[in-house]
Amino acid sequence: MIPRLLAKLEQGRRDFTWAELCYGLIPCATLLRWRARAQAGQPLIQSPGPKKDTPLDIQAIQQKLHELEHGRRRTAGTTALWEALQDQISRRRFQEMVAEERQQQLNALKHVHWLRPGTAWSLDTTQYGPAKTKITPLRDLASKYQLPTPLVAPREDGEEIARHLERLFRQEGPPMFLKRDGGSPLNCAPMDQVLERHWVLPLNSPPAYPRYNGSIERSMQDLKAALDARRLKGTILGSSLATDVELVTHQLNHRRLRSLAGLTPCQVYHDPARRLRLHAATRERIFREIFEEYWYYVQCMPERTRYHRAAAWRLVVETWLRRQGWITVRENQQPKVSTNFGDFSSHN
Repeated sequence: MIPRLLAKLEQGRRDFTWAELCYGLIPCATLLRWRARAQAGQPLIQSPGPKKDTPLDIQAIQQKLHELEHGRRRTAGTTALWEALQDQISRRRFQEMVAEERQQQLNALKHVHWLRPGTAWSLDTTQYGPAKTKITPLRDLASKYQLPTPLVAPREDGEEIARHLERLFRQEGPPMFLKRDGGSPLNCAPMDQVLERHWVLPLNSPPAYPRYNGSIERSMQDLKAALDARRLKGTILGSSLATDVELVTHQLNHRRLRSLAGLTPCQVYHDPARRLRLHAATRERIFREIFEEYWYYVQCMPERTRYHRAAAWRLVVETWLRRQGWITVRENQQPKVSTNFGDFSSHN
């Protein structure tokens, strides 16, 4: 197209100047640059910026970008990688490839929908207020029900959290799985002993990946927002932070949610037709099944580092849950389906 445009403009040069020919069509400097490149036998369109001495290896750069930690808006480690690759690729092209890789990873994320209340709880700790008081809420993932009386303490202590978890297990009945953060207070020996005693399997979040436990993250945001709205009244009435947290938790459990078809988390969680309750013998059988599958899977892995084994555990648990019909998994990016059909075609 550009060579044909140059040829037509060359014909018009008999009666008009370059500026007149290019007016309202294309910048005159761009046209003259194309003309000079065409006369020199060079490519008409070239990448901006200084020319790179090292040949560009797209696949190698894409592999290095794939190994970085990609967030929803930022990617960690791009500065160091760019400094190592600046002889091969322009900054603009590098930033474009980073954005493309980040978007691909976001599109590949899976959304797990828990179907049975009582299957899995989520646990994490947050801080609130000028004193940075620690609040440890528990949430049922299927019903979005926040267990009553979250733990409020001046510091995050593993033994105290374990005692709090023990009380809730005896009061509400333990779930089959517990999602928790990788922090040491939630992975201490007292916590593991409580889980073993009640036959509860842990699901630890991957390092630097809070979206794996996104439900409790959203729960803590809602809790803080509701606390902010109530604290002024609570300060006037002289109520403690622990009392306010308990009242706000009760309030959140009785909101009607669109994701629950207009029901409240309390209704869904306490519905005996939905709630999953397992006896010790059933829990022991589930333990045996999942650990056997995990053992076979690990034997086939070429690398068996701590991180690879943790990823394999999460994959085995997810596969087992899908077979039981306790979860459904949806890809964030749905495949495109044509709406045009032939005479004898139809959707199933």
